This record gives sequence, structure tokens and C-alpha cells, in this order.
Amino acid sequence: MKVLAIKLVDYREWTERLGYDREWLIQKIQNKFMMKIHEIASQYSTFPLQLRFDNFLMIVDGITNTQLIYMINDMQENLPVGIKTCLGYGKTPLEAQWNASVCLNNKEDKFKEYVDEKIAALHFDINFNTEALKYTSVYDSFLEITNIYVDLSRFLYKIGGILQYLGGDNYLGFVSTNSVNKVIEKFSDDNKIKVGIGIGQNARTAIKLATTSLEKIRNNREKTWHIEEE
Repeated sequence: MKVLAIKLVDYREWTERLGYDREWLIQKIQNKFMMKIHEIASQYSTFPLQLRFDNFLMIVDGITNTQLIYMINDMQENLPVGIKTCLGYGKTPLEAQWNASVCLNNKEDKFKEYVDEKIAALHFDINFNTEALKYTSVYDSFLEITNIYVDLSRFLYKIGGILQYLGGDNYLGFVSTNSVNKVIEKFSDDNKIKVGIGIGQNARTAIKLATTSLEKIRNNREKTWHIEEE
């Protein structure tokens, strides 16, 4: 699988130049440029995992190196600092992002030619979390969401996957297609979490299919997982 690692260069120095009354401004600018990056990424059929904001990842199977270069240039035009990128390859998203992250320490951006593979996206949703807000506090609900995020992250890490919190009670994960059965086995009898699985040629399609799967689970109410494949 192919993962593009993106690092914002001199990000900390940029934040410090904003003065002491800067946290609100940092959040404003971060959200503004991430909105633009999401828009650009969608045009190239991928999806940014924001993670630290100053470093983020993209699953880029199905995208040529020429398209990646155009996408990176488009992103650079919308960022307040420079960026450094590197393309990593691995049997799993976890291995690919590791190789891409290590590569970021090199002096030059590297874009080798790698084989594209199908992408398995996972859209997780917590059962009854929204309804539980009637009986608990906003913060306690958030703590539950955070704890589940940690548990899901650890599970996916063990099978070579990566995870991003989407907001609300939703999470987005990626695994290799070889690990999909392990996900199904894990959540087939889970009454707390449901997972929509999508397999596609690129990240955007895989995510769309995962969300489609999740909606079918919500409508069916009898299964905890469903899979759609391109």
C-alpha cells in the first residue's frame, strides 16, 4: 500500500510568531487550511488523516506520482509554511506510513514507483452514544469516545491498520484487504460498535463505500458489520 507523509516545515516557529494571544488564531488558521487540503485531496480521490496538524498522512493508492506532485503543489499554495513530503510503501497502511515517516528525515522528497493496491476503509460508529447524551455530560461522553478511540487504535495497530477520529462518535480506519476478515471477526458479535467496510481502488471510493455499508447496517439493525466492494 502507498502512504504519503506530509510535514509542515517550521510549523512551531510559525505559531510562535503569532504572539502570546495566539491559540484561538492557530485553531482558526489550522481549520481553514485543513478545509482547503480536504477539498484538494478529494479532487485527487484521497483523504488526509490530520493527526497532529503539523504532520498528516494520506492513503494514495490509485494515484500516479505525477498526480501526487500536482496535488502537493496545490496544497503548498494554501499553507502558511513550506511542506516536505515522502511516499512510503508497505504491505499494510501501518508499515507504509512508517516507511514514509522515516523517509521524511532525508534531505530530498522521494517518489518511487510502487504498485497500486485496493484500499479497505473502515467507518466505525458507537451504538447509542448520541442518545446517551441525555443521561450524561458532554465531557463524560467525550471521555468514552476517547477511550474507545484508544482501544480501536490498539486493535488496528496490531493488524497493521491506522485510525483517525472523525468527530461525533465516528472513526475512520484503514487496513490491508488481507486484514478485513480480522476486523469482521473482532466486531461480528460486538453490541457496542458497528463498522461499515468499503474496498475500492482509491481512498475516496473506499471511504464512500464504507459509509454506504454503515448506512445499510443502521437501516438493517440486525448486523454489526457490512462490506461493499468496488
